[in-house]
Amino acid sequence: MSRTTESVRVLELNNALAARILANPDVAVFLKPFMREPTTTRRAAEEFKQPIQTMHYRVQQMLQAGLLEVVKTEARRGRPIKHYRATATAFRFPLDLVPPSLLLSLTEHLFWKSQLERGLQKALGESPYASQMVVYLNGDGLLIWGSSLDDLGEEAKTLEPQYPATLNLWTGGLRLDRADAKALQRELWELYERYAHRGGAEKYVMHLGLAPTPDP
Repeated sequence: MSRTTESVRVLELNNALAARILANPDVAVFLKPFMREPTTTRRAAEEFKQPIQTMHYRVQQMLQAGLLEVVKTEARRGRPIKHYRATATAFRFPLDLVPPSLLLSLTEHLFWKSQLERGLQKALGESPYASQMVVYLNGDGLLIWGSSLDDLGEEAKTLEPQYPATLNLWTGGLRLDRADAKALQRELWELYERYAHRGGAEKYVMHLGLAPTPDP
């Protein structure tokens, strides 16, 4: 289900702890369950298969940073059960609050690039496409970087059910007018949104990129 701009609650933050949490993908991911709906520390720990003590630490850290709030408390014998919710569905903060090492990692996409490469290696395993790169000119005259030759039917093979769900394709020669480029941009975004909120059992890294080439 696609979210409209009106349904996104944006919170402006101006504290270093919140910036450090949100700018670190390894840490910010623990906020996700609370952004979907109110939940408990135990349920979040089970989702991430983390020890309850580790998740409790994360929750206390996010509370201190202003990223979480308590929305419900269940009384019971012993310690009451608290339900937490993210204070917004989107957060905005100044870049100068982000430690330089984290900012460098994000702006150069080092973390996600590493995740994608490791995921491809793990998924492909002994596949003949695991350790090769193919650069070729396709039937439309575009120079393609990938792991298979789609013009020769190799790409169709990788789409068959027995192959893992991977895609590694780059092209620097796509020629479009502005209207077509905007249509492609919109279709790629809509395609992502169609699958983004499905909560399946497997976790995937995805990269979509489109930009005018800087060369004339």
